[in-house]
Amino acid sequence: MPKASAKPKELQGFNFAKSTLREQKRGKGCHFFIDDYQFERLWQRPERYLDVLSGYDCVLTPDFSLYMDMPDAMQEWNRYRSAALGHYWAENGLTVVPTLSWAQPSSYDFCFKGIPKHSTLGTSTVGIAKDKDAQRVWHDGMREAIRSLEPRRVLLYGKDIGFDFGGCEVVEYKAGGFHGR
Repeated sequence: MPKASAKPKELQGFNFAKSTLREQKRGKGCHFFIDDYQFERLWQRPERYLDVLSGYDCVLTPDFSLYMDMPDAMQEWNRYRSAALGHYWAENGLTVVPTLSWAQPSSYDFCFKGIPKHSTLGTSTVGIAKDKDAQRVWHDGMREAIRSLEPRRVLLYGKDIGFDFGGCEVVEYKAGGFHGR
């Protein structure tokens, strides 16, 4: 995928993309930090959704689930699907922001493979704020992503869970609006 530089004012879930008018998408990025069933159809018929996604300033790659108890091959398949759709969208003129997600440390190699260095990247903390073990896994993976990918900017969807991003610019998106940091 090509390197991205994006800083939308707001992130909107894909589940609202079809019902949002094109002019209402300006200044927004489209995210996939929602249940997989709401965007699985993209994988089946990606060409059907190019027009739906084209009004956004940027589109984050789909966040297909990577569960810790999921076999590595299934995790790798979901990561592949995310990257393949992002590549397809970029080839068709959309500004694509790679989404970071991972599971156990053995997933880092395939989860961060193909993501450009020094790019804008997206990630989420939704669902981990109250789970100390999940926070530890998230911190460990984010540390590795920062070390290996050296992002210029991270679009963070969800609560700040106390991670030190170092010198990387972080743009936080919470329910109800935009928060720069």
